[in-house]
Amino acid sequence: MNASLLELARQHALLLAVIAPFIGAALAVVAGHARVSWAISVLAAICSAVLAIDAGQRALINGAPIADSVEGIALRADGVALFAAAWIAGALAVTTIAAGAFLRQLNPRVAPLGLALVLCAGGGWIGALYAQDWLGLIAAASTAWIASVALAAFGAERDRAALNGAMRMLGAGGVACALLFFGAGLIGRGAGSLEIAALESARIFAPGLTLTGVGLILAGLAIQAGIAPLHLWGGAAFGRGGAWMMLTAGVIGIAGALTVIVRVAAHAMAAPAIASGVAAGLVALGAISALIGSMQAIGARSLPRLAAYAFAAQAGCVLISAALGSQAGIAAALVQALAIISSAIALFVGSAVMGGAQSLHALDGVGRRAPLAGAAITAGALGLMGAPLTITFLGRWRMIEAAVGVGWWWAACIAIAALLAGVFYGGRLVERVYFRRSSAVADAQAGDWCAAPALIAAICITLLGVEPSLLLRAVGAAGAMIMGGAP
Repeated sequence: MNASLLELARQHALLLAVIAPFIGAALAVVAGHARVSWAISVLAAICSAVLAIDAGQRALINGAPIADSVEGIALRADGVALFAAAWIAGALAVTTIAAGAFLRQLNPRVAPLGLALVLCAGGGWIGALYAQDWLGLIAAASTAWIASVALAAFGAERDRAALNGAMRMLGAGGVACALLFFGAGLIGRGAGSLEIAALESARIFAPGLTLTGVGLILAGLAIQAGIAPLHLWGGAAFGRGGAWMMLTAGVIGIAGALTVIVRVAAHAMAAPAIASGVAAGLVALGAISALIGSMQAIGARSLPRLAAYAFAAQAGCVLISAALGSQAGIAAALVQALAIISSAIALFVGSAVMGGAQSLHALDGVGRRAPLAGAAITAGALGLMGAPLTITFLGRWRMIEAAVGVGWWWAACIAIAALLAGVFYGGRLVERVYFRRSSAVADAQAGDWCAAPALIAAICITLLGVEPSLLLRAVGAAGAMIMGGAP
Protein backbone atom coordinates (compact mmCIF):
# COMPACT_ATOMS: atom_id res chain seq x y z
CA MET A 1 0.00 0.00 0.00
CA ASN A 2 2.72 2.45 1.00
CA ALA A 3 4.75 1.55 -2.08
CA SER A 4 1.77 2.17 -4.37
CA LEU A 5 1.07 5.56 -2.75
CA LEU A 6 4.72 6.51 -3.11
CA GLU A 7 4.70 5.55 -6.77
CA LEU A 8 1.48 7.52 -7.30
CA ALA A 9 3.06 10.57 -5.68
CA ARG A 10 6.11 10.24 -7.92
CA GLN A 11 3.91 10.05 -11.00
CA HIS A 12 2.25 13.32 -10.00
CA ALA A 13 5.42 14.87 -8.56
CA LEU A 14 5.25 18.12 -10.53
CA LEU A 15 1.65 18.88 -9.60
CA LEU A 16 2.15 17.92 -5.95
CA ALA A 17 5.32 20.00 -5.67
CA VAL A 18 3.32 23.04 -6.79
CA ILE A 19 0.17 22.55 -4.70
CA ALA A 20 1.83 21.30 -1.48
CA PRO A 21 2.88 24.81 -0.39
CA PHE A 22 -0.59 26.20 -1.09
CA ILE A 23 -2.26 23.41 0.87
CA GLY A 24 0.17 24.06 3.70
CA ALA A 25 -0.62 27.80 3.52
CA ALA A 26 -4.34 27.15 3.87
CA LEU A 27 -3.84 24.79 6.80
CA ALA A 28 -1.44 27.24 8.49
CA VAL A 29 -4.07 29.98 8.40
CA VAL A 30 -6.79 27.65 9.65
CA ALA A 31 -4.60 26.40 12.53
CA GLY A 32 -4.31 29.94 13.88
CA HIS A 33 -1.57 29.15 16.44
CA ALA A 34 1.89 30.43 15.52
CA ARG A 35 3.91 27.32 16.43
CA VAL A 36 1.35 24.88 15.04
CA SER A 37 1.19 26.89 11.82
CA TRP A 38 4.98 26.86 11.62
CA ALA A 39 5.08 23.06 12.01
CA ILE A 40 2.47 22.68 9.25
CA SER A 41 4.38 25.08 7.00
CA VAL A 42 7.66 23.23 7.50
CA LEU A 43 6.01 19.91 6.67
CA ALA A 44 4.42 21.30 3.50
CA ALA A 45 7.68 22.92 2.36
CA ILE A 46 9.66 19.72 2.98
CA CYS A 47 7.08 17.67 1.02
CA SER A 48 7.36 20.08 -1.91
CA ALA A 49 11.17 19.96 -1.76
CA VAL A 50 11.30 16.16 -1.64
CA LEU A 51 8.96 15.86 -4.63
CA ALA A 52 10.76 18.48 -6.72
CA ILE A 53 14.22 17.14 -5.90
CA ASP A 54 13.14 13.58 -6.64
CA ALA A 55 11.69 14.61 -10.01
CA GLY A 56 14.85 16.50 -10.91
CA GLN A 57 17.10 13.65 -9.83
CA ARG A 58 15.14 11.07 -11.80
CA ALA A 59 15.08 13.14 -14.98
CA LEU A 60 18.49 14.82 -14.96
CA ILE A 61 20.65 12.17 -13.30
CA ASN A 62 18.86 8.91 -14.15
CA GLY A 63 17.30 10.03 -17.44
CA ALA A 64 13.82 8.80 -16.51
CA PRO A 65 10.82 10.43 -18.26
CA ILE A 66 8.61 12.76 -16.22
CA ALA A 67 4.90 13.16 -16.93
CA ASP A 68 4.12 16.67 -18.22
CA SER A 69 0.39 16.78 -17.48
CA VAL A 70 -1.87 15.36 -14.82
CA GLU A 71 -5.63 15.10 -15.20
CA GLY A 72 -5.89 18.01 -17.61
CA ILE A 73 -3.46 20.29 -15.72
CA ALA A 74 -0.72 21.08 -18.22
CA LEU A 75 2.80 21.30 -16.84
CA ARG A 76 6.13 21.34 -18.63
CA ALA A 77 9.10 19.38 -17.31
CA ASP A 78 11.97 20.94 -19.25
CA GLY A 79 15.56 20.91 -18.08
CA VAL A 80 15.69 24.37 -16.51
CA ALA A 81 12.39 23.82 -14.70
CA LEU A 82 13.46 20.47 -13.25
CA PHE A 83 16.80 21.78 -12.01
CA ALA A 84 15.68 25.18 -10.75
CA ALA A 85 12.43 24.04 -9.11
CA ALA A 86 14.35 21.50 -7.03
CA TRP A 87 16.60 24.23 -5.64
CA ILE A 88 13.79 26.76 -5.16
CA ALA A 89 11.76 24.18 -3.25
CA GLY A 90 14.81 23.28 -1.17
CA ALA A 91 15.41 26.95 -0.40
CA LEU A 92 11.74 27.30 0.56
CA ALA A 93 12.13 24.45 3.07
CA VAL A 94 15.29 26.01 4.55
CA THR A 95 13.78 29.49 4.87
CA THR A 96 10.54 28.13 6.35
CA ILE A 97 12.49 26.28 9.03
CA ALA A 98 14.50 29.44 9.75
CA ALA A 99 11.32 31.54 9.98
CA GLY A 100 10.34 29.70 13.15
CA ALA A 101 12.88 31.66 15.18
CA PHE A 102 11.34 34.99 14.19
CA LEU A 103 7.71 34.29 15.06
CA ARG A 104 8.02 36.21 18.30
CA GLN A 105 8.87 39.34 16.34
CA LEU A 106 5.32 39.31 14.96
CA ASN A 107 1.92 39.60 16.52
CA PRO A 108 0.88 35.98 17.28
CA ARG A 109 -2.44 36.57 15.53
CA VAL A 110 -0.81 37.44 12.19
CA ALA A 111 2.16 35.06 12.32
CA PRO A 112 0.18 32.21 10.67
CA LEU A 113 -0.68 34.54 7.81
CA GLY A 114 2.99 35.43 7.41
CA LEU A 115 3.92 31.76 7.16
CA ALA A 116 1.16 31.21 4.62
CA LEU A 117 2.53 34.06 2.51
CA VAL A 118 6.02 32.53 2.58
CA LEU A 119 4.58 29.27 1.24
CA CYS A 120 2.52 31.07 -1.42
CA ALA A 121 5.60 32.92 -2.65
CA GLY A 122 7.57 29.68 -2.95
CA GLY A 123 4.72 27.73 -4.51
CA GLY A 124 4.12 30.53 -7.01
CA TRP A 125 7.66 30.50 -8.35
CA ILE A 126 7.73 26.71 -8.51
CA GLY A 127 4.49 26.86 -10.49
CA ALA A 128 5.96 29.48 -12.83
CA LEU A 129 8.92 27.19 -13.54
CA TYR A 130 6.66 24.24 -14.33
CA ALA A 131 4.03 26.22 -16.31
CA GLN A 132 3.39 25.00 -19.83
CA ASP A 133 1.91 28.20 -21.24
CA TRP A 134 2.39 31.91 -20.78
CA LEU A 135 -0.87 32.46 -18.92
CA GLY A 136 0.03 29.83 -16.34
CA LEU A 137 3.47 31.38 -15.89
CA ILE A 138 1.99 34.86 -15.43
CA ALA A 139 -0.64 33.67 -12.94
CA ALA A 140 1.94 31.81 -10.85
CA ALA A 141 4.52 34.63 -10.93
CA SER A 142 1.88 37.21 -10.01
CA THR A 143 0.76 35.08 -7.06
CA ALA A 144 4.33 34.87 -5.79
CA TRP A 145 4.84 38.60 -6.21
CA ILE A 146 1.66 39.56 -4.36
CA ALA A 147 2.71 37.31 -1.47
CA SER A 148 6.11 39.03 -1.37
CA VAL A 149 4.47 42.48 -1.32
CA ALA A 150 2.31 41.43 1.62
CA LEU A 151 5.38 40.15 3.45
CA ALA A 152 7.13 43.47 2.88
CA ALA A 153 4.15 45.21 4.48
CA PHE A 154 4.51 42.98 7.56
CA GLY A 155 7.59 44.97 8.48
CA ALA A 156 5.41 48.04 9.07
CA GLU A 157 4.54 46.69 12.50
CA ARG A 158 8.18 47.26 13.46
CA ASP A 159 9.09 50.11 11.11
CA ARG A 160 6.55 52.27 9.28
CA ALA A 161 9.11 52.88 6.55
CA ALA A 162 8.48 49.30 5.44
CA LEU A 163 5.22 50.51 3.89
CA ASN A 164 7.28 52.58 1.47
CA GLY A 165 9.05 49.45 0.29
CA ALA A 166 5.77 47.55 0.01
CA MET A 167 4.18 50.35 -2.02
CA ARG A 168 7.17 50.48 -4.34
CA MET A 169 6.92 46.73 -4.82
CA LEU A 170 3.20 47.04 -5.50
CA GLY A 171 3.75 49.69 -8.14
CA ALA A 172 6.61 47.76 -9.75
CA GLY A 173 4.51 44.60 -9.71
CA GLY A 174 1.66 46.36 -11.47
CA VAL A 175 3.97 47.46 -14.26
CA ALA A 176 5.51 43.99 -14.47
CA CYS A 177 2.09 42.33 -14.65
CA ALA A 178 0.99 44.65 -17.47
CA LEU A 179 4.18 43.89 -19.40
CA LEU A 180 3.72 40.15 -18.89
CA PHE A 181 0.12 40.10 -20.13
CA PHE A 182 0.82 42.39 -23.07
CA GLY A 183 3.86 40.32 -23.99
CA ALA A 184 1.87 37.08 -23.86
CA GLY A 185 -0.74 38.58 -26.16
CA LEU A 186 1.86 39.62 -28.70
CA ILE A 187 3.50 36.18 -28.61
CA GLY A 188 0.14 34.48 -29.12
CA ARG A 189 -0.52 36.73 -32.08
CA GLY A 190 2.94 36.38 -33.62
CA ALA A 191 3.61 32.69 -32.97
CA GLY A 192 0.03 31.40 -33.07
CA SER A 193 0.34 29.60 -29.74
CA LEU A 194 0.49 30.44 -26.03
CA GLU A 195 2.63 27.42 -25.16
CA ILE A 196 6.12 28.40 -24.05
CA ALA A 197 7.80 25.51 -25.86
CA ALA A 198 6.01 26.43 -29.08
CA LEU A 199 8.61 29.14 -29.67
CA GLU A 200 11.05 26.40 -30.66
CA SER A 201 8.85 24.40 -33.00
CA ALA A 202 6.10 26.72 -34.23
CA ARG A 203 6.42 28.64 -37.47
CA ILE A 204 6.68 32.24 -36.33
CA PHE A 205 4.93 34.19 -39.06
CA ALA A 206 5.41 37.59 -37.32
CA PRO A 207 8.96 37.57 -35.91
CA GLY A 208 8.91 41.26 -34.95
CA LEU A 209 5.69 40.89 -32.99
CA THR A 210 6.92 37.74 -31.27
CA LEU A 211 10.29 39.28 -30.41
CA THR A 212 8.56 42.29 -28.87
CA GLY A 213 6.34 39.99 -26.83
CA VAL A 214 9.29 37.98 -25.52
CA GLY A 215 11.08 41.22 -24.71
CA LEU A 216 8.12 42.44 -22.65
CA ILE A 217 7.92 39.11 -20.83
CA LEU A 218 11.62 39.29 -19.97
CA ALA A 219 11.30 42.93 -18.89
CA GLY A 220 8.41 42.11 -16.55
CA LEU A 221 10.34 39.25 -14.97
CA ALA A 222 13.47 41.43 -14.74
CA ILE A 223 11.51 43.92 -12.63
CA GLN A 224 10.46 41.13 -10.28
CA ALA A 225 14.01 39.77 -10.13
CA GLY A 226 15.41 43.17 -9.12
CA ILE A 227 17.70 43.45 -12.15
CA ALA A 228 19.26 46.91 -12.56
CA PRO A 229 18.14 49.44 -13.66
CA LEU A 230 14.66 47.97 -13.10
CA HIS A 231 15.28 47.43 -9.38
CA LEU A 232 13.98 50.71 -7.95
CA TRP A 233 11.93 48.80 -5.39
CA GLY A 234 14.87 46.74 -4.10
CA GLY A 235 16.66 49.17 -1.79
CA ALA A 236 13.52 50.34 0.03
CA ALA A 237 11.99 46.87 0.32
CA PHE A 238 15.12 45.10 1.54
CA GLY A 239 16.30 47.98 3.68
CA ARG A 240 13.13 48.20 5.80
CA GLY A 241 11.23 44.98 5.16
CA GLY A 242 12.69 43.03 8.09
CA ALA A 243 13.74 39.40 8.42
CA TRP A 244 10.61 37.96 6.80
CA MET A 245 11.05 40.10 3.72
CA MET A 246 14.76 39.33 3.39
CA LEU A 247 14.26 35.60 3.80
CA THR A 248 11.41 35.27 1.31
CA ALA A 249 11.83 37.96 -1.34
CA GLY A 250 15.60 37.90 -1.01
CA VAL A 251 16.00 34.16 -1.35
CA ILE A 252 12.87 32.78 -3.03
CA GLY A 253 11.73 35.85 -4.95
CA ILE A 254 14.93 36.93 -6.66
CA ALA A 255 16.08 33.38 -7.42
CA GLY A 256 12.62 32.34 -8.61
CA ALA A 257 12.22 35.23 -11.03
CA LEU A 258 15.80 34.86 -12.25
CA THR A 259 15.48 31.14 -13.04
CA VAL A 260 12.17 31.76 -14.83
CA ILE A 261 14.02 34.32 -16.97
CA VAL A 262 16.63 31.67 -17.80
CA ARG A 263 13.87 29.26 -18.78
CA VAL A 264 12.13 31.78 -21.05
CA ALA A 265 15.45 32.82 -22.58
CA ALA A 266 16.40 29.20 -23.31
CA HIS A 267 13.18 28.56 -25.22
CA ALA A 268 13.43 31.89 -27.07
CA MET A 269 17.08 31.34 -28.02
CA ALA A 270 16.08 28.02 -29.61
CA ALA A 271 13.84 29.90 -32.08
CA PRO A 272 16.06 31.07 -35.00
CA ALA A 273 13.63 33.80 -36.06
CA ILE A 274 14.02 35.76 -32.81
CA ALA A 275 17.20 34.36 -31.23
CA SER A 276 19.52 37.22 -32.25
CA GLY A 277 17.14 39.90 -30.97
CA VAL A 278 16.60 38.12 -27.65
CA ALA A 279 20.37 37.67 -27.22
CA ALA A 280 20.99 41.38 -27.87
CA GLY A 281 18.39 42.39 -25.29
CA LEU A 282 19.71 40.00 -22.65
CA VAL A 283 23.30 41.09 -23.22
CA ALA A 284 22.44 44.79 -22.94
CA LEU A 285 20.38 44.35 -19.77
CA GLY A 286 22.91 41.96 -18.26
CA ALA A 287 25.88 44.28 -18.85
CA ILE A 288 24.00 47.28 -17.43
CA SER A 289 22.86 45.30 -14.38
CA ALA A 290 26.38 44.02 -13.67
CA LEU A 291 27.81 47.54 -13.90
CA ILE A 292 25.14 49.42 -11.92
CA GLY A 293 24.69 46.66 -9.34
CA SER A 294 28.42 46.49 -8.63
CA MET A 295 28.72 50.26 -8.22
CA GLN A 296 25.71 50.46 -5.90
CA ALA A 297 26.93 47.51 -3.82
CA ILE A 298 30.31 49.18 -3.34
CA GLY A 299 28.61 52.32 -2.01
CA ALA A 300 25.94 50.56 0.11
CA ARG A 301 25.81 51.38 3.82
CA SER A 302 23.51 48.58 5.00
CA LEU A 303 23.65 44.81 4.62
CA PRO A 304 20.20 44.39 2.99
CA ARG A 305 20.92 47.06 0.38
CA LEU A 306 24.41 45.70 -0.27
CA ALA A 307 22.97 42.23 -0.79
CA ALA A 308 20.19 43.47 -3.09
CA TYR A 309 22.62 45.37 -5.29
CA ALA A 310 25.19 42.57 -5.26
CA PHE A 311 22.55 40.10 -6.41
CA ALA A 312 21.60 42.51 -9.21
CA ALA A 313 25.24 42.47 -10.35
CA GLN A 314 25.35 38.67 -10.25
CA ALA A 315 22.02 38.46 -12.05
CA GLY A 316 23.54 40.47 -14.88
CA CYS A 317 26.12 37.73 -15.41
CA VAL A 318 23.31 35.15 -15.41
CA LEU A 319 21.55 37.04 -18.23
CA ILE A 320 24.74 37.23 -20.30
CA SER A 321 25.27 33.49 -19.83
CA ALA A 322 21.72 32.74 -20.98
CA ALA A 323 22.24 35.02 -24.00
CA LEU A 324 24.97 32.69 -25.29
CA GLY A 325 22.19 30.40 -26.49
CA SER A 326 24.18 27.23 -25.90
CA GLN A 327 24.07 24.30 -23.50
CA ALA A 328 27.22 25.61 -21.82
CA GLY A 329 25.66 29.05 -21.42
CA ILE A 330 22.45 27.70 -19.86
CA ALA A 331 24.50 25.49 -17.54
CA ALA A 332 26.61 28.48 -16.44
CA ALA A 333 23.46 30.54 -15.86
CA LEU A 334 21.92 27.82 -13.66
CA VAL A 335 25.09 27.41 -11.58
CA GLN A 336 25.25 31.16 -10.98
CA ALA A 337 21.55 31.30 -10.06
CA LEU A 338 22.19 28.54 -7.53
CA ALA A 339 25.11 30.57 -6.15
CA ILE A 340 22.74 33.51 -5.60
CA ILE A 341 20.34 31.25 -3.67
CA SER A 342 23.10 29.94 -1.43
CA SER A 343 24.64 33.36 -0.76
CA ALA A 344 21.25 34.90 -0.03
CA ILE A 345 20.36 32.23 2.54
CA ALA A 346 23.73 32.56 4.24
CA LEU A 347 23.64 36.37 4.40
CA PHE A 348 20.01 36.90 5.32
CA VAL A 349 19.66 34.13 7.87
CA GLY A 350 22.98 35.12 9.42
CA SER A 351 21.77 38.72 9.64
CA ALA A 352 18.42 37.66 11.05
CA VAL A 353 20.17 35.70 13.82
CA MET A 354 21.71 39.02 14.87
CA GLY A 355 18.24 40.48 15.28
CA GLY A 356 17.93 41.58 11.66
CA ALA A 357 21.13 43.63 11.51
CA GLN A 358 20.72 46.53 9.09
CA SER A 359 23.80 48.76 9.33
CA LEU A 360 27.17 47.35 8.36
CA HIS A 361 28.45 48.65 11.71
CA ALA A 362 26.20 46.09 13.42
CA LEU A 363 28.39 43.36 11.94
CA ASP A 364 31.53 44.56 13.70
CA GLY A 365 32.95 41.70 15.76
CA VAL A 366 30.09 39.30 14.99
CA GLY A 367 32.61 36.50 14.53
CA ARG A 368 33.41 36.69 18.25
CA ARG A 369 29.95 37.59 19.60
CA ALA A 370 27.99 35.03 17.54
CA PRO A 371 30.29 32.51 15.83
CA LEU A 372 27.54 30.70 13.91
CA ALA A 373 26.08 33.89 12.50
CA GLY A 374 29.57 35.13 11.68
CA ALA A 375 30.38 31.93 9.82
CA ALA A 376 27.16 32.18 7.81
CA ILE A 377 27.70 35.82 6.85
CA THR A 378 31.31 35.05 5.92
CA ALA A 379 30.21 32.19 3.69
CA GLY A 380 27.72 34.48 1.99
CA ALA A 381 30.41 37.13 1.55
CA LEU A 382 32.77 34.60 -0.01
CA GLY A 383 29.97 33.68 -2.38
CA LEU A 384 29.55 37.34 -3.37
CA MET A 385 33.30 37.61 -3.89
CA GLY A 386 33.44 34.52 -6.06
CA ALA A 387 36.30 33.14 -3.98
CA PRO A 388 38.02 30.01 -5.36
CA LEU A 389 36.42 26.70 -4.35
CA THR A 390 32.99 28.35 -4.05
CA ILE A 391 30.07 27.69 -6.36
CA THR A 392 30.09 31.35 -7.47
CA PHE A 393 33.63 30.97 -8.75
CA LEU A 394 32.62 27.78 -10.53
CA GLY A 395 29.66 29.47 -12.21
CA ARG A 396 31.68 32.48 -13.29
CA TRP A 397 34.45 30.24 -14.63
CA ARG A 398 31.93 28.25 -16.64
CA MET A 399 30.54 31.52 -18.00
CA ILE A 400 34.01 32.65 -19.09
CA GLU A 401 34.63 29.29 -20.78
CA ALA A 402 31.30 29.43 -22.63
CA ALA A 403 31.83 33.08 -23.65
CA VAL A 404 35.36 32.55 -24.93
CA GLY A 405 34.13 29.45 -26.77
CA VAL A 406 31.91 31.62 -28.99
CA GLY A 407 34.34 34.55 -29.20
CA TRP A 408 32.61 36.81 -26.67
CA TRP A 409 35.81 38.10 -25.03
CA TRP A 410 34.04 41.21 -23.78
CA ALA A 411 31.61 38.98 -21.80
CA ALA A 412 34.58 37.32 -20.12
CA CYS A 413 35.87 40.79 -19.19
CA ILE A 414 32.51 41.69 -17.64
CA ALA A 415 32.58 38.49 -15.58
CA ILE A 416 36.10 39.25 -14.33
CA ALA A 417 35.16 42.87 -13.53
CA ALA A 418 32.13 41.69 -11.55
CA LEU A 419 34.37 39.32 -9.59
CA LEU A 420 36.80 42.13 -8.77
CA ALA A 421 33.95 44.35 -7.57
CA GLY A 422 32.70 41.44 -5.47
CA VAL A 423 36.10 41.17 -3.81
CA PHE A 424 35.71 44.78 -2.66
CA TYR A 425 32.21 44.69 -1.17
CA GLY A 426 32.40 41.06 -0.05
CA GLY A 427 35.76 41.71 1.57
CA ARG A 428 34.19 44.56 3.54
CA LEU A 429 31.80 42.10 5.18
CA VAL A 430 34.56 39.65 6.13
CA GLU A 431 36.69 42.49 7.50
CA ARG A 432 33.87 43.74 9.71
CA VAL A 433 32.88 40.30 10.96
CA TYR A 434 36.36 39.23 12.10
CA PHE A 435 38.72 42.20 12.13
CA ARG A 436 36.77 44.95 13.88
CA ARG A 437 35.67 45.42 17.44
CA SER A 438 32.12 46.26 18.29
CA SER A 439 31.50 49.43 20.28
CA ALA A 440 28.23 48.03 21.62
CA VAL A 441 27.40 44.83 23.43
CA ALA A 442 24.92 42.92 21.28
CA ASP A 443 24.14 39.25 21.28
CA ALA A 444 22.17 37.12 18.87
CA GLN A 445 18.48 37.61 19.50
CA ALA A 446 17.46 34.24 18.12
CA GLY A 447 18.63 30.81 19.17
CA ASP A 448 21.78 29.42 17.63
CA TRP A 449 19.71 26.67 16.03
CA CYS A 450 18.35 29.33 13.70
CA ALA A 451 21.79 29.56 12.07
CA ALA A 452 21.63 25.92 11.00
CA PRO A 453 19.96 26.65 7.62
CA ALA A 454 22.53 29.35 6.93
CA LEU A 455 25.36 26.96 7.76
CA ILE A 456 23.86 24.36 5.42
CA ALA A 457 23.93 26.97 2.67
CA ALA A 458 27.52 27.80 3.57
CA ILE A 459 28.48 24.13 3.28
CA CYS A 460 26.77 23.96 -0.12
CA ILE A 461 28.71 27.02 -1.31
CA THR A 462 31.99 25.39 -0.33
CA LEU A 463 31.45 21.72 -1.10
CA LEU A 464 29.81 22.22 -4.48
CA GLY A 465 32.81 24.29 -5.51
CA VAL A 466 35.26 21.65 -4.28
CA GLU A 467 33.50 18.63 -5.77
CA PRO A 468 31.05 19.83 -8.45
CA SER A 469 30.87 16.69 -10.57
CA LEU A 470 27.25 15.84 -9.70
CA LEU A 471 26.18 19.47 -10.06
CA LEU A 472 27.87 19.82 -13.45
CA ARG A 473 26.26 16.58 -14.57
CA ALA A 474 22.83 17.89 -13.58
CA VAL A 475 23.20 21.30 -15.25
CA GLY A 476 24.68 19.67 -18.33
CA ALA A 477 21.65 17.41 -18.61
CA ALA A 478 19.35 20.40 -17.99
CA GLY A 479 21.01 22.36 -20.80
CA ALA A 480 20.85 19.40 -23.17
CA MET A 481 17.18 18.75 -22.36
CA ILE A 482 16.06 22.28 -23.11
CA MET A 483 18.50 23.17 -25.92
CA GLY A 484 18.80 19.75 -27.55
CA GLY A 485 21.87 17.65 -28.12
CA ALA A 486 24.02 15.47 -25.88
CA PRO A 487 24.78 16.61 -22.33
